[in-house]
Amino acid sequence: MAEIIMVVGGSRSGKSSMAEKLADDGEKKLGHPVVYIATGTIWDEDFALRVEKHRSRRPSTWQTIEEPCDLSRIFNEYRDQARVYLLDSLGTWVSNMMYQDNGSVFNWSQEKEQDFIGQLDLLAEALKNASGTVILVADEVGMDVVPASHEGRIFRDLNGITNQKLAAEAQQVYMVVCGIELKIK
Repeated sequence: MAEIIMVVGGSRSGKSSMAEKLADDGEKKLGHPVVYIATGTIWDEDFALRVEKHRSRRPSTWQTIEEPCDLSRIFNEYRDQARVYLLDSLGTWVSNMMYQDNGSVFNWSQEKEQDFIGQLDLLAEALKNASGTVILVADEVGMDVVPASHEGRIFRDLNGITNQKLAAEAQQVYMVVCGIELKIK
């Protein structure tokens, strides 16, 4: 059974840097290699720069797996291999799941929401069954202004559901504010 650590924060709060430090510390302390699971897909120049910044901070010894949607598959494939897993980020995964089966016109339904919840349940189960340490990076958007768009409100709600479910499974949860970590669980 994996130790699950969740690092939550707003945009540019320092949550990814903290998670990377935890992964580095875990690698040194436990002797387990780090597997970095990146959920981001590059859709514009700004995000490409952000991804490159993250890549440049990672040691070359870390294995990187780029997977935008099927996270439970990754954890199930590595189930018997003790590793330090760093998943960055859950918010991007939520967004990817929202848009994966939507063509040029966004369409959300109860059926799609139930499919999302099913995938979230599969992920939670896969995390519990992993070996080693799992560090989750999560976006906190529920403390912000209510999004003006319908899609924004759906994202906020799904992101909140995801954070609640996975924080309940985690042994440790940190909130990062202004680069300062606060242990909340």
